[in-house]
Amino acid sequence: MTASSFSIVVAMDKERGIGLNGKLPWKLSGDMRFFRELTTGSGHNAVLMGRKTWDSLPAAFKPLPKRLNGVLSRNRTDTDGTHKLWSSLKEAVSELGRDENIQEIFVIGGAQIYSEALTLPECQRIYLTAIDAAYSCDTFFPEIPPGFHESTVSDSVEEQGIRYCFRLLERASQ
Repeated sequence: MTASSFSIVVAMDKERGIGLNGKLPWKLSGDMRFFRELTTGSGHNAVLMGRKTWDSLPAAFKPLPKRLNGVLSRNRTDTDGTHKLWSSLKEAVSELGRDENIQEIFVIGGAQIYSEALTLPECQRIYLTAIDAAYSCDTFFPEIPPGFHESTVSDSVEEQGIRYCFRLLERASQ
């Protein structure tokens, strides 16, 4: 991936549900471990999220350790010094793409940020935890646009009676 490209990381249910009342509707330790290992990498990655996603993180996990935490917000005073702040996804990706210390950029939510991210040609991959169940959700992942194809899929995992798998979707070369 090029320096200015980025990936989306998302877990969603069969109906594209990703959240309820600002929280994940499930608790899957295997998915959390996958997320942490993927986005941390060797410790030179960035995670970008909307302000609501930032606010939803438990205080004990703010900022997400060993990653540059970036928050997208129109309110330029919306920082406590633990994260970088940008007013747009394009601005964040552009600046981080020029930072030689950042290896990979991951967009981690929420729904509005995902919608914008999918429209940008810099979005090259979607790391999707596909949960084989339907939950009561009030927040949904947008339709995945044409041009993304599944390149890998893991074996199904079962945890607490919930089946899920990890899928990697990649944008077809232009």
